[in-house]
Amino acid sequence: MVKLRRLDLNNFGIHADQSFPFAEKGLQLVYGRNEAGKSTLLQAVRELLFGFTHAGSNPFAPEAKSKKMLATALLGLKDGTELEIVRRQGNKNTLSGRFPASDETIDEGRWWELLSGADQQMYQHVFGFSLQELATGEDSLKEANLDEALFGGGLGRLHDYKQLIKNIDEEAENLFKSRGQKQQINSILTEIKGLKQELKDSSLRPAEYEEWLTQAERCEDELTRLQTMRDEAFRRQQHLDRLKRAYPLWIELQTKQQQLEKLDAPSSFPADALQELTQTRSQAKKLTSEIDDLSRDLARMEKEVGEIQFNQALIESSEAIRSLVYGIKEIRGYRRDIPIRQQEREQDLNEATRILRRIDPKLQLDQIDQFELTFADRNSIQQLARKRQKVQTELESQTPELERVEREVREMKAALTEVPVKSLELVERLRSSRQSLADAIKRKAELDAAISDLKLKLSQRSASVEVLLEGKLDTETTLPIPLEPTITKYDQELQALAEEVRSAARTVREANEELVAKRDELRRLEQGADLVTLEALEKSRSERDASWESLRRILLEESEKPSPEELQPQADSFAGQVHLSDDMADQRYRNAQLLAEHQAIVGQIAMLEERFTARQCYAKELDEKRQTLLEAWESEWKPCGIRPKSPREMHAWRLAYLELVQINAEIKRKRIDLSPLDQRIEATTTLLRETDELSEHISTTEMLSWIDSFLREAESQREKQTEFKIRIQSLEEQQRSSHQSQEKRKQQLAEIETRAREILVVFQTLGEVNVEMASDLIQAIDEVQGRLVSAAKLEQRIHDKQQGLDEFQQQVQTVLTATGEALEDMPPEHAAERLGALLTEAETRHARRKELEFERQVTSQTRDSRQAEHAELEARLAKWRKQVAVDSDDELENVSQLVRARQKIESEIATKENELALVRQSEESVPFLEALSQLDRDQLELDLTEITQQFASIQDNLAEANQQLGELNSRLREVDLSSRAVIAQGKIESLQADLSDCLDRLGPLLIAKEMLGRAMKAFREENSGQLLASISDLLQQMTEGRYVKVEHDLEQEGGLLLLGPGEIRKKPSQLSTGTREQLYLAIRLAYIRHYCQGAEPLPVLMDDILVNFDDERQVATLKVLADFDPEIQIILLTCHQPLVAKVQSLKGENQIHFLDGEAAIAEPPKAKPSRKKSSPKSSTPSLFENA
Repeated sequence: MVKLRRLDLNNFGIHADQSFPFAEKGLQLVYGRNEAGKSTLLQAVRELLFGFTHAGSNPFAPEAKSKKMLATALLGLKDGTELEIVRRQGNKNTLSGRFPASDETIDEGRWWELLSGADQQMYQHVFGFSLQELATGEDSLKEANLDEALFGGGLGRLHDYKQLIKNIDEEAENLFKSRGQKQQINSILTEIKGLKQELKDSSLRPAEYEEWLTQAERCEDELTRLQTMRDEAFRRQQHLDRLKRAYPLWIELQTKQQQLEKLDAPSSFPADALQELTQTRSQAKKLTSEIDDLSRDLARMEKEVGEIQFNQALIESSEAIRSLVYGIKEIRGYRRDIPIRQQEREQDLNEATRILRRIDPKLQLDQIDQFELTFADRNSIQQLARKRQKVQTELESQTPELERVEREVREMKAALTEVPVKSLELVERLRSSRQSLADAIKRKAELDAAISDLKLKLSQRSASVEVLLEGKLDTETTLPIPLEPTITKYDQELQALAEEVRSAARTVREANEELVAKRDELRRLEQGADLVTLEALEKSRSERDASWESLRRILLEESEKPSPEELQPQADSFAGQVHLSDDMADQRYRNAQLLAEHQAIVGQIAMLEERFTARQCYAKELDEKRQTLLEAWESEWKPCGIRPKSPREMHAWRLAYLELVQINAEIKRKRIDLSPLDQRIEATTTLLRETDELSEHISTTEMLSWIDSFLREAESQREKQTEFKIRIQSLEEQQRSSHQSQEKRKQQLAEIETRAREILVVFQTLGEVNVEMASDLIQAIDEVQGRLVSAAKLEQRIHDKQQGLDEFQQQVQTVLTATGEALEDMPPEHAAERLGALLTEAETRHARRKELEFERQVTSQTRDSRQAEHAELEARLAKWRKQVAVDSDDELENVSQLVRARQKIESEIATKENELALVRQSEESVPFLEALSQLDRDQLELDLTEITQQFASIQDNLAEANQQLGELNSRLREVDLSSRAVIAQGKIESLQADLSDCLDRLGPLLIAKEMLGRAMKAFREENSGQLLASISDLLQQMTEGRYVKVEHDLEQEGGLLLLGPGEIRKKPSQLSTGTREQLYLAIRLAYIRHYCQGAEPLPVLMDDILVNFDDERQVATLKVLADFDPEIQIILLTCHQPLVAKVQSLKGENQIHFLDGEAAIAEPPKAKPSRKKSSPKSSTPSLFENA
């Protein structure tokens, strides 16, 4: 599990020096306006994981060559450990990292192991993708089948996959089509067919043509034999030459190995110790200088911090000072408004006096209070008159309505008594058991249907199993059939034996063919030359010697001397035998080379006959072994009473048999499930029959319908009763309310009369006052009172402003006292302005001091780190000295020199061994080295000279044979050139070459398409079920239940269907663009989850993929991303502000980041700015602000 916790970028696009914090849990939303750097961030993560592309072709590389791209990241792994990696711009060794907990380091190789074989292209198409890639995949889904959608869509390469298949098909069809004519292969085959017919119809050749052909074939055979001899001589010559060239190298190699054995250098000491020692000393010196510089910087910072002086009391009173500064404008307005408001107050008092004099010249302003209640009550008299008329009218109109209500109450009570009533106990028992009964009936129907289907399946599949059984199949008793590994073992062994039998038969056939060929060759040799065998010569000589022995005995008189007539034929016979033996010897001498070949062929024939016999015996042994294995195979099935077929067929039979056993077990389980359902249905039936509500013979479906009807009727009666009761209660309440209203109106009339008499008594001081006079008095007194109220308000405002001036002056004085600033002689407003300026200056100095203190802390930490590194270097040097048991660095350097010398000799030995291997070429190493160790230089020179002369002689013979063959071919060519056959043959050979090229191009195309098909099939067989379930679940959540399942289209092979509630069935081409993008996104997410189950999860980055989703599905998709696998980190990039509020509305630990450093405006209203002191910001630049 690789999760980003922090990402620091230097000189990468617009991110020159920025830090990006991330959270491990929940959805990470990154919001930024256009050109804020979202796409740059996506590419930065890709290149962090897999390396920066070359700066010359990288659009995010800095223009200045002195600047280099650099990315640092803190990662969280699956086991909870943290890993910090650094990716640098360069050609090699661009990644380094360490585990902060253990300080263990990693390199590029270890990093690739952590990525589990993922590469940049796969990451770009699966884990880090944008809207463009999502739209491309969505468009490809229109015509994609299920396999293509899962295989190509999961890898993020559906468009590329379909384009690749299209390109393969187009290129293959350009080469060959089964019924095509214009394709290259079709055209070539047609032309070859015509040329072959033309070759067949060509002119005949002369009679001596066949003799020339025979001589040419003999020359070719002779050439083949000479070439074989030449090749053997050449190999011998090359071997001796290699020995001659390798011998000096071998001597040098032996010398170097002896030098290496004499060199005494510790093997445990690193060879590059001298270079590393120099580097360590240089680093120690550099660190010492850096520590001194850091110490000087610390001293400088201490001095500068001490020189910064400011009034701390101003900082402490900053809130009060800012409040005063904000109030300066308001105070100046107070001073400007007080004279104006005083003038307005005098005008209101004068106008009130004038109006009062018009009513009664004797009245004063302070006497107006005695008419306040009088005028208010007079106003009430006018209202009471209107109210009295209204009450009287209502009282008269309410009487008929009251009579109507009393009549309706009597009618409703009568109707209520006529409504029938069902048994409440029976209704409640039926209502509580109705759903469980319906579920039981439904479940029973499902189980009955399932049992019927299983029985049908059992009967359909029993036939294929019963073929091998002696009787009917008994699924109740499980046969002791062999296990699958046993069948697989026999299958493998029988296949291996079959392959060995075929191989043995092939070798017997080949040996026989070789034997027949040699016998034919011997026969041709014997027919082509009159050879005298050794047996024939020996026989002739034996006959000659016998005749001579007979003649010798006659001449020595050891036997009876015959007559001259008898002796003459014997003498002639002896002379003929002597002549014949001499002729045979001479002929055998002349044909010595042919005899040698004859004897060699006879020897080869004998050897081939032995080989043929041995291979026949081996083939027979294999047949016996196969028969024994078949008998053992049949014995495995004997306890079952089955005569088995081949293991592969029996493996299929075993699967079919076990499936039948499973089907029978499933039928038993479903019958057990049926028992409680039947009991539940029978209990309900018994209840209804006991209440005499149901007939004896009724089906479960009819019973359920009767219960529904009974409950509906009971509910209708209950609702009717309730309605009547509510209506009666309402009418009675209305009746009581009407009576109360009547009484209340009568009381109101009496109160109105009493109140009117009381109010008219107030006007006795002004004389006789009637209703018309009271109206004018009320208007005049109201106007006077309005003027007086206005004057009172103006007086209050003047008082408040004066109080504000006093409070402001008091606040200024309080701040001056707290800060100790001598500004009492200045006006309060000017003093406040001066305090604001002093506060700004103090805050600037305070910020500078904090900045210096932070720099001082960082510098101090850096110095401590450098001191620790310096101590570590010193410890490393001491460790090396201890390792080789020396006391000084000079002695350590001497040991390093010895190790380097050893390394040099080892390198030279490796070089010599390589040179020796180059000279040795393809010869076996051990025999070649043994030959070198036993080499005699003088004998080598003699052998090399002899084989060179032999090779030259063979070359001369080859040249002579080639010349003879050339003459014969020239004669044949003269004949061929006169015929169309040579032209046709040349064209055929040219076309066959073109055909071979086309087939070489067509073969890889067909193989590639087949391999893609097999890969897709394997992927489907292993993962389609799990992926389809995951895709269906994700799509259901994204579409809010609009589509609930993705499955195969049974009407179209390999088709893809989306199912929804009811009868919704749609193909991808029938979906909207947004829904297809949601389907494609679901496929990608399902594949990501599947991939991460067997490999290290990687961060998923998506760039504005929700553009074509409506608001509801955007929220649904955001929920899916937020609730996705907690092991997988998801980062969503967007420039659309409404997504911010949608993510904020989700539950969970979701984080929102802002690329421009400003918070996006969400739906809640903007808060009122506070005057409180803001918290200091971090000095580390960051583009992200957590929401």
